[in-house]
Amino acid sequence: MDQTGRFPGWYVVGGAGFGIAFGSAVFLSSSFALLAAALGKQFGWSQSELAKAASIFLLMQMLTSPLCGWALDRWGSRKIAVLSIALFGISLFILSRIGPSLTQFYLGFVVLGGASVGTNVISYARAITNWFNRRRGLALGCAAAGQAVGAFTMPLVLQKVIATYGWSDALVALAAFELVICLPVVALLIKDSPRPYGLHPDGDVQGRQEAGTVTPAAPLRQAGASAREILRSANFWKLAIAFLVIGMSFYALITNVAFILTKSAGLTLGQVSTVLALSGVAVLVGRVGFGYLIDMIHAPYIAVLSLLLSVVFYALDATSTSFSILVIAAMIGGISIGGESDLLPFLASRYFGKDAVSQVFGWFLVAFYIGAAIGPVAFAKLSEAYNGPSVPLFVLVGLQIIPAIMFLSLGDYYSEPRELSTQPAA
Repeated sequence: MDQTGRFPGWYVVGGAGFGIAFGSAVFLSSSFALLAAALGKQFGWSQSELAKAASIFLLMQMLTSPLCGWALDRWGSRKIAVLSIALFGISLFILSRIGPSLTQFYLGFVVLGGASVGTNVISYARAITNWFNRRRGLALGCAAAGQAVGAFTMPLVLQKVIATYGWSDALVALAAFELVICLPVVALLIKDSPRPYGLHPDGDVQGRQEAGTVTPAAPLRQAGASAREILRSANFWKLAIAFLVIGMSFYALITNVAFILTKSAGLTLGQVSTVLALSGVAVLVGRVGFGYLIDMIHAPYIAVLSLLLSVVFYALDATSTSFSILVIAAMIGGISIGGESDLLPFLASRYFGKDAVSQVFGWFLVAFYIGAAIGPVAFAKLSEAYNGPSVPLFVLVGLQIIPAIMFLSLGDYYSEPRELSTQPAA
């Protein structure tokens, strides 16, 4: 404990939340559209040409996530996060120097997507897993809530700089922020483990019974399970399938939400922006709320609750044209999305142990991104075939039974060996 009695693990959560808030995933989801609009206006590039850069970015993130996970399990969160933030800042500066060449633009996003994967949740999950056991879900949820904070602040500031100085200077300013502000904060606050400080997870004293770990039914029993052992585990493939469907469902909806709300429900763009803003607030609530719940209740049951909220969300969007109902639906959907985002690192740590959490998380992200690549195109084609989004929305409702079955068949958590130490907690 520090001199004020606070458990230092919460400083790690704060540093993780700050890094996640201004990571590359938030940049793509909240600010790419602003950058694309400015570039399209200056260079005359079409929407489809600009959109390819986002696809390239996601492809690179998918390819590099397993490598990043392996590096995190080998060298720890702090080193990889700091290195990734530095590379992200340098990549943003390189991107700011491109001319009227689509090839340069696409190559810039190849570098950006590949170099910046460690600026996101995956880098911090291992450190938080080491610092927390009983309150791991809450800690992960609080850190991941940084995405909502960044998604609110980054586009506002970036748009103002773009309008005043231009897109190139806006990217330089963001690069400088990453290198001068974000990198030192993360380097200062992120600590890989409580052990060097004579502490135990959650600040527990030596020998306290750790809640949330039970004797497992799963075959993985030794910390540091090899990649071969993990890939042979039925639970690994169950979770991979579940996250693939979740990624497909999420991106199918989020990339087509303007079409759904304007063409089918008849909302104005102003009303759509209101719906999206309230959904973003609900994501923040979902991340913290579900993070708290998965510490109290067996996480697969909470995962099913999140899926049920998603079903309500899809069904309301498919059947209602009322603005007030659609606002409620968006908030329910935001809460469910927040819950699903907490599950990836939490379940990776609970079913495969702390030593492999980053590597497993990286593989789960691959499954999630594969689904994300399938969902938008499949949804659009079904909408065209059935003259509207109602049928594909009900398809999404039906698909949620797949991850529900996967979650409910997981069984008990993996139980890690108790950590023994002769040093009492400070």
